[in-house]
Amino acid sequence: MEAYGIAALSGIPWTGATIDAEAMVEAISEPMIVLNMGCCFFKKYLARKIREYGLVKRGNFVLSSKKRSNVYVDMRRLWSFPKLARIAALLMAAEIKNKVKYATLAGIATGGIPLAAHLSFTLGWPMGYVRPKRKEYGQKRLVEGIDEGAKVVVIDDVSTTGSSILRSIEALEEIGAEVVLAATLLDREEEAEREITSRGVEFISILKLSDVLGSNEESHARRGMR
Repeated sequence: MEAYGIAALSGIPWTGATIDAEAMVEAISEPMIVLNMGCCFFKKYLARKIREYGLVKRGNFVLSSKKRSNVYVDMRRLWSFPKLARIAALLMAAEIKNKVKYATLAGIATGGIPLAAHLSFTLGWPMGYVRPKRKEYGQKRLVEGIDEGAKVVVIDDVSTTGSSILRSIEALEEIGAEVVLAATLLDREEEAEREITSRGVEFISILKLSDVLGSNEESHARRGMR
């Protein structure tokens, strides 16, 4: 850990025997410090706050994959909690930087775009995005801000079957970009990893669905998937 990181962390407030994670990340400017300190603490904190802030919904939902589930994680609301979003961005930036030296970030519309923007600011890397469908006017692009020959990390907020990431990989390859990694904030632990890695693209996630559910809730949620 760099000396400036240690100096910054020395002034972080403690709550009893527990570090205040949101105060901690305000003192961190280099994402690899998060990795060096141990991501486990931050991941558990992020998962707990996702539950406490009401991002985990119960009901009868149709997911973007067209599957049905009795659990929906409304990750788009994460951006309503800037300090928590900062933790998510630092965690994801650290994991990506551990895999890829430098690349362009491609956010998937719509949930992956604000996440990619946070990551671009955190890492200092360029970003673009992939539209859900080709623009019908102007230059009629499906991919914005990414050039031929670019090495790309595809970014999404939630993955179920991986279909959105796979469509984006195809769109990026069509313009001559090279996808070197696919990263999602939350993997619902269905087919995404298998489908994406079968295309020869490495897949990483920061949280699993089981991370944001208790053991009883997880069993109930899985019975409700069909």
